[in-house]
Amino acid sequence: MKGLLCLLLCSFCVLPQLKAQDIDFPLSRREIEKYESRVRLCRQSDVAITHPDAYLLRASKAVYPDTVKIINLTIMNRNAPPTEPQDPWLMVWEKGKWVRFPFKPNISFAGIGRLLTEGKSLPEEIHLSAYQNPLQSGKRYQANIYVSTDLDTYCILDGQKIRPVSGTEHKDAFTFRVLESEEDSLRILFENHTNLTVIPLFFPSVGSDEEYMLHPFARSGWSGEAEYMRRFARLKGGEAMIFTIPVSWDVKRITDPNYRKKFSKGRLQSGKYKIGLQLRVYLNTEFEVKNSHSGVSAGL
Repeated sequence: MKGLLCLLLCSFCVLPQLKAQDIDFPLSRREIEKYESRVRLCRQSDVAITHPDAYLLRASKAVYPDTVKIINLTIMNRNAPPTEPQDPWLMVWEKGKWVRFPFKPNISFAGIGRLLTEGKSLPEEIHLSAYQNPLQSGKRYQANIYVSTDLDTYCILDGQKIRPVSGTEHKDAFTFRVLESEEDSLRILFENHTNLTVIPLFFPSVGSDEEYMLHPFARSGWSGEAEYMRRFARLKGGEAMIFTIPVSWDVKRITDPNYRKKFSKGRLQSGKYKIGLQLRVYLNTEFEVKNSHSGVSAGL
């Protein structure tokens, strides 16, 4: 399952050092891991939930027979940004908690990118042949999936202040905008107006329409940073996060000579910048399994 593989990739790497071809980033692994000296996270609460179930996952039945071969699901984008659904997986309720239902060894998945736009639905299937064990009568199960989406907004540095570019802010299900401030740091607000769990996958990126990376201390794209965000930036419904990124940096922390030359000015210059954020939104739906002789429809 692609979703499972992505989660596994979010564990810390064991490589002795990072190279440019690994993540195309100007800092060494040791410098990337100085998370708090790159971007400061400030969690906020009491955000209004105005878009409950903005993305929704539903199983075709509330009760399945223990002979079922395929669990049919529907993923809906009710009123949220376009998103790409990943492959689903199962959990089972055991000893008072949800635990992952085990896949067969060496199982592989080849997901196909699909875009789920607002107001649309997509079908999804869970094939039980991919799992080690059959579903058991009398147990509760949970189908899980996450959807991925990218948000972009723009701001202008004019030598004195940082100003958001009007009309580029995201509203509705997610607020995403640059706060107006003095020109010392980018202050980027993300608000979760849904009742869903949302994880910003990396730090915000700072670039332009022409060039992706214009700030060496922003998004790295490394799996270690993704793990850090999973631990400290997981937002429940009604929560928010302010990311603070200084507009200047210490060039000495950049060891690669080519990157040191590129970022030699040590700060963002006056101009227009594109700020990006990658999101992972988690969805689930529950169903029960009963004996096929108890009157439950055999299904698929």
